Amino acid sequence: MRPPASTNTPRHIFITPRHVKRIYSPILLVGRETEAPGWLVAGLPAGAPVLCATQEAAARRALRRPDVHVAIFDLHEDVACSVAILEDVPTKFPSVATVGMASRLRVNPEELLRVARAGVHAILFEEDRRFPLLVRSALTAAVTRHRGDRVWGAIAPDTPARVRPLVAYGLKNSHQHLSVDVAARALGLHRKTLAERCAVAGTPPPQQVLGWCRLLAAAILLEEDGRAVDHVAAELGFASGAAFRNMLKRYTGLNPGELRARGTVTELARQFRTAMTTSNEQPAIFRVG
Repeated sequence: MRPPASTNTPRHIFITPRHVKRIYSPILLVGRETEAPGWLVAGLPAGAPVLCATQEAAARRALRRPDVHVAIFDLHEDVACSVAILEDVPTKFPSVATVGMASRLRVNPEELLRVARAGVHAILFEEDRRFPLLVRSALTAAVTRHRGDRVWGAIAPDTPARVRPLVAYGLKNSHQHLSVDVAARALGLHRKTLAERCAVAGTPPPQQVLGWCRLLAAAILLEEDGRAVDHVAAELGFASGAAFRNMLKRYTGLNPGELRARGTVTELARQFRTAMTTSNEQPAIFRVG
């Protein structure tokens, strides 16, 4: 008789058919904290490491680490180094997504404007830190926006204006599977209207466009050193690594190794542009009924 399954599985183990152990990249916290604060630990998956930097030199050293992809900057007035480093991130540390942490009660409009111009990817208000879900949501928003920003410049010129809102929405929510109904409602459209816009623009149908957005996000992750394919699949909400591999093969004809060999983001962006323009050669067909 088979023994009963253990109920003591650690939370940081992501169960897949291969029982792949999740490996989390460290979160960098730039500010006054010398060790991981409780509010941040509560908002992260169990086992996710936190790096703390209270000095500018230490923060810059941490940002140079290849495994640091998210940094939280305390924008309180007594943390002088935060904004100065934040302004350097887009040019000196382009692979890092940024979260600015400020207070609604002690907000400095001029400072927030400076932060916005620096290109912060998300804002976490101090008053919201007691809610772990809001902490994690801010981190997720920063990461997904960062991925979208990294690929948007490469695909925007060849993305028809009619479907740009759909592509922007797909990139913003690339960490999860999206249905056409959900995307249409978010854009204030009926699903038939969304389908007609894609047909008139000569692009693939909405579900395929959303699939391309998900793969573009995956390309960013595959470009990072040490990222296993199963970890990429888990982070983007695929049922398994095999499901991700099958989708990648179906859309691009490549497996993850072949994609990496050709340049992940460059190749995915090229194939996305081809998909957006190839369909322009096909006449739009509408069904009435």
